[in-house]
Formats: sequence, C-alpha cells, structure tokens
Amino acid sequence: MTSIFSNQQQKAINFIWVLGIIIAILQISNYFINNYGPETPFYNYLWETQNWFLESLVFAWYFYRNKLITKGIIIQVLFMPYYIFKSDWAGFLDYHLEIENSEQIYTIVNFATFIIPLILFTIFYYRAEIKPAGTSKIKAIITQFVFTFIFSYILSSDPDSLYNFVGGIVGTSLYQKDIAVCAIFLLIAFKTVSVLIAFFYLSNRIYNLKELVNPIDVQPISAHFFKWGFLISYPILLLLIVEMGVSVFTMSFSSSGLKIPTVLNVVSGLIFLFITARFFANLIQFRNYTLKNYFGVINAFSVLPVLNLAPFFLLIFAKINTAPISNYIQSLKQKRNIHLAIYCALLVVYYVYQYFSKEKEIRDFSVFYKLIVFVISIILLARFKLSTKIVPFLAVAVLYFSEIKDLFDFTDGFLSFLKNKIISFVWLGTLATFILYYVTDYILHKCFYTEYFEQNDEDKFKAYIERFQ
Repeated sequence: MTSIFSNQQQKAINFIWVLGIIIAILQISNYFINNYGPETPFYNYLWETQNWFLESLVFAWYFYRNKLITKGIIIQVLFMPYYIFKSDWAGFLDYHLEIENSEQIYTIVNFATFIIPLILFTIFYYRAEIKPAGTSKIKAIITQFVFTFIFSYILSSDPDSLYNFVGGIVGTSLYQKDIAVCAIFLLIAFKTVSVLIAFFYLSNRIYNLKELVNPIDVQPISAHFFKWGFLISYPILLLLIVEMGVSVFTMSFSSSGLKIPTVLNVVSGLIFLFITARFFANLIQFRNYTLKNYFGVINAFSVLPVLNLAPFFLLIFAKINTAPISNYIQSLKQKRNIHLAIYCALLVVYYVYQYFSKEKEIRDFSVFYKLIVFVISIILLARFKLSTKIVPFLAVAVLYFSEIKDLFDFTDGFLSFLKNKIISFVWLGTLATFILYYVTDYILHKCFYTEYFEQNDEDKFKAYIERFQ
C-alpha cells in the first residue's frame, strides 16, 4: 500500500504500532486510575494529563515521525487547555463572572480551545503534503479542515457503550470485568490507529467528491493490499456500527433535544461509516474480480466478527483462477443462485431458532416478517445496482412502520411529534437508522452482485474484468 501514500504519510505509518501501544497503555492506566485511584487532585490531574497526551499525540504523531518536532509540540501544547484545564474553566468563570450566561461563555471557551489546535494542525499538515492540482489554496485548506474536524470526532470510542454491548457475556467478577475492559481499550487503540491511517489515505482523495465516495479505484487488488485494507477498515466499520447503534437508538425516542456536540459526533460518525463501508465493500468485490472467482455467501460473513476470519484468509490465500474469463462469466449466474439459496437457508435457520428458542408465551411471529423482508432484500441486492438506493429505505419503512406510528399516536399526532422530537428522532435517529441499513445492504450488495447480472453483456463485462488482471 506504499504507493497510495506520500513519503511523509508513509513515515508516519511506519512504526505506527508504537503509537497504538502508547494509546492502549495510557487508556488502560486511566481506567485503573479512575476506578481504583484515590479521589485526590493529583490523581485527577494525572488522569487528565494522560488523556491529553494520548489524544493530542495522535495529531502530533505525523510531525514527530517527519522530524517536525516543533510543530508537533505546538499542537500538543495548544490542546492542553481543552483536555487538562477543561474542568477548571466552568468554576473559574462562575466564580469571577456574576452573569447569567457564564455557561455560554464556558461553551465558547471550550469550543475555541478545541478548534484552534485543529486549525493549526490543518495548516501544518497542508503545507507538509503535496498540494492538490486544480484546487485553490483557500478551498483546499477549508476542505482539509472540515475533514480534520470530522476525523477528530471519530478518533476514539466510548468504552461504556462498547462494554454495554458485550457486558452480557462478561461475568460478575471484577477481574473478569477488568480483563474485558482492557480488551476493549486494546480494540479502541487499534481502531484509533486505523482511523489515523484512513485519514492519511482519504486526505489524498477529499478534493474530489467522486474519489471520496468511491474510496477504491478500479484496479487489481493484491493479497497485500486486501490484507491491510481489511485489517484497517474492519475495526472502524465494526466499532462505528456498534457506537452508532447504541448511542442513537438509545437517545432517539427518549430525548426531546440534543446538544450540538452530540449531533456533531453522531453526524461525523455516520459520514465516516458511510465512506468506510463503501471502501470495505468494494475491497471485497474487487478482490473477487481479481481472483476471477465468485464467493458470494462467504463474502457475506466478512461483516461478522470472528466468522469473518474465513473470508479474510480465503481471499488472501486463494489462487487466481487461470481459466479464461469467459468461463468465469458463464458460471456466474449459477453460482449466484447457489450462494443466494445458501444465504436464504441460513436466514431461515436463524429466525426459526430465534422464534422457537423463546418460551411459547413470549414468542413473536414478527421475526418471520423480518425474514421475508430480508430474503426479498438480498434477492434484489444481488440482482440490481439501483437496489442499494431503494432497498435499505424501504426495509426501514416496512420494519419500523408500526413503532413510528405508535410513537406518533403517543405524542398526540404527527405535528406534535415534529414539534417536540424534530432534532432527536426525525433528524438524527432516522438518518442514523437509514445509514446503518444502507451500509449493511451495500456490503451485501457487493458480496453478491456483479455488473453482468444486470447488463447480460458478456463482452462488456469481460473488458471490465480485464481491468483487474
């Protein structure tokens, strides 16, 4: 993957595992300080100092690795008021300012201490990198800043939401809890490093919207590229799906309003989730094209933790099909039908088990309703390219129609709902729901679909496959 990064970016990526180890150690250390350390000013500042160092080090890492030490130090120092003295601003302002809007002033100060180092990072990074052709300096810097701003919100993850997701399988022992939390912080550190690499990769494409929305060019995907592309994109994809699912669905129906930082955090996560999912999905499809093979349902396991090891190793070690491309094309539809049948059979087994595994009194026949929707969805996704723009939204409308209708009735009608919930659900919750379904369906689409299924033009598809050889 060296050729897709600049020399400066490659230097930052080399030994980036060291950054991951530092982040993991400091996060785990902060966990034990917070849960087992004494409640003293010293330990509070120790926690804040370590948190500042690990968060700001991610932004300074690029400059340290490129021997731009002064710039790295400047950025870290400028982050100090936000991370270390953050808790002191409110008390200081309330004590010295006898005005009613001291909270608003604190919010402005808090925002300024966060945004200033981001602006400086953007300028330093822009100057150090190759300038984009055909883009004015001001437009390029603004574009880079917006991307950096989004990047800053999805760098780390909330360990509490992740623990809530896996807490049910963790024992009640404190030792078991500590081990689980340490594992979560290791995963978060890996995700942070992956996001930083993704930042370098995407920062070379952000000046062209088409390149950003399609993060992989049509090209042969080597085993090396696939391995690292998978290992970098999957942790981001998995943790963003979990975080968005946990945070949005718990707030959407209960909150009457949301704070701006919450909205920015969720929207940034959804944007990055959208891009990451498209990268991941195209990575799998293009690797199939490169191998001149159709793995269908095996590809679909790529989104499932642990089970995705099977397609991961298969797509790395599989040999390129040496048969003529025409042979590969002629077998595609038959293979698609077989793989679809297997996938639908697995869906049936899963939902039948889900239904009969519950007590007879609490069984809900609606699981078969979901089964029908998902079977129809995968058939359409495997057949039509346009399905990714229609199926996810229809699925959400069908599956959640009764819940939304009940909510409208509970809130005295649609107008009352809009008045009271416009920010929390209609805007944020619905957007997140659609995006989550979209990325899942888009990945499944790329796992099963080929252009030949829709065009039925063997010569045209053969010419397309030749671009991957």
